[in-house]
Amino acid sequence: MKNEYGIALDIGTSGIRAQAIDLDTSKIISTAITLRHPLPGANVVDHLHFAIEVGKDTAHNLLIETINNVILNLGINLKNVIRVAVCGNPIQLSIFQNIEIRDLAYWGENILKRLDIKPPSRDATIISSGEIGLTINKEAKVYIPPAIKHEIGADALAMLFKSDILEKKGVYLVIDFGTNAEIALVMDGEVYTCSAAAGPAIEGQMIEKGKLASPGAICDFTKIDSGWKSQVLDDELIVKDGNTVDPVTGKILSKGFMDGKSNGITGTGVIAAYSLGMDMNIISAPKIKSPDHKINMQDGIYLSEEDIIMIGKALGAFRAAYLTLAEEADILLTDVDSTYMAGASGFYVDPLKSLDVGQIPPSSKDIYQLGNTSLAMATDIVINPDILGKLQDIAKSMRSKHIMLATSPIFEKIYSLELAMSEQGMPFWMYNDWLNKYGYQKSPPRVKDPLIHRIFERDIKELGDAGLKLVKIKSTLEAIFEDCTNCQTCTNTCPECALKMENGKATVRTDLCNGMGCLKCELSCPEKVFKFSKFLSSIKEI
Repeated sequence: MKNEYGIALDIGTSGIRAQAIDLDTSKIISTAITLRHPLPGANVVDHLHFAIEVGKDTAHNLLIETINNVILNLGINLKNVIRVAVCGNPIQLSIFQNIEIRDLAYWGENILKRLDIKPPSRDATIISSGEIGLTINKEAKVYIPPAIKHEIGADALAMLFKSDILEKKGVYLVIDFGTNAEIALVMDGEVYTCSAAAGPAIEGQMIEKGKLASPGAICDFTKIDSGWKSQVLDDELIVKDGNTVDPVTGKILSKGFMDGKSNGITGTGVIAAYSLGMDMNIISAPKIKSPDHKINMQDGIYLSEEDIIMIGKALGAFRAAYLTLAEEADILLTDVDSTYMAGASGFYVDPLKSLDVGQIPPSSKDIYQLGNTSLAMATDIVINPDILGKLQDIAKSMRSKHIMLATSPIFEKIYSLELAMSEQGMPFWMYNDWLNKYGYQKSPPRVKDPLIHRIFERDIKELGDAGLKLVKIKSTLEAIFEDCTNCQTCTNTCPECALKMENGKATVRTDLCNGMGCLKCELSCPEKVFKFSKFLSSIKEI
């Protein structure tokens, strides 16, 4: 009798994670992840913009190509896969299904009617793998959980479902940490939600020496006298001790097990460095008080002053978002009973440092670190497909009020204060004074000795006997620009070295490209012939 398999997929804004499951035993066999997303851009808004401007077919093809590569690296017989469950935000799942996405870019019935946009159903659905081009058994069923509302999708439902708070009495705050931070405030089952484009710094991207959570990434620091001891992820994503380094001079004070094995800093390490730097008065945002204006770490890794600005903006989006939710719900942040931190960044970051920098409310007295709830819920669906119906019932019955931060005057005022702190060095006491002038609650004082609940060793509970496989993305898009003079201005101005130009033929590495949020290639073209929207889905591996 042949083994039958299921595959759980988490399509995140920063990358893709997949697990193979033996359906006879319900055990995890293997795990495969990418360290970047195949679509150009640093956040979910960039991905949406790319799909609209370049074409949803192109976006869909890029995504499916990468997913197929990830699935191939799970090391199972793909002909024996009979079930797949996919979790992600509405934009990622819409691109995955290749359905209408423009309704996610525009807000309001009038503009949707004027543009003749008919929003598709984003209820729970089951389709065949052959319909979307997965290279597995074409009759395999693909289970897609429902969205809650507009930009609050299956990933937000996952953090609510896995935290088990919808049936509880009390006030709870749940945050999915990532470039796109889904936040829910739950009061006796009534849910206020928002989605904050925190930016790539929160996952170590668009940081000069940054990277996603993966082997070799510095994920935390411990202060030892005047030095910082690095915590580094090993090949199994377990945290191990690295070197102790003076952050001001870069001098190694002592060596640890992971000496010479770090290759970048992930978002949680970024937050830890920011917290310690502020605490030791090495950082006075946006400046760094060291001779080389850097925070120095092991193996030549560092943070620059430009990085500090990016970090401040990302943290500001978190604080402005949960303050906005509290104001909309007419509660004080001190009324929150428990705070839940979901996602890889929410799992690996030190909650005490998150309290210090305002990534979670400083008044959080009971903190739970949940890990990757999206992949966990997808695994639950693979093992028990009946859960899909339960999730649909939950989504429909939720008393939810979604706050569009892009149109919220409360968020606009608060985030302008955050920018003043991160970019211009406005002191925090003045920030609180301005909140008071606006009639909003001040950021509460930091609680002493909060209770922290961290159950697992890694954000993905189990990797399987075959372990973890890292999958590289090397997909490209091509375009031909007539009248190009081959001056190479576009390639020279590309900040990620993602572009090549040969005799008017442009080739872009999609995973490296910052996409529609950058466009330095197009804007710098002296002949004005470079048009990013002309890139076609001529995908190939290089």
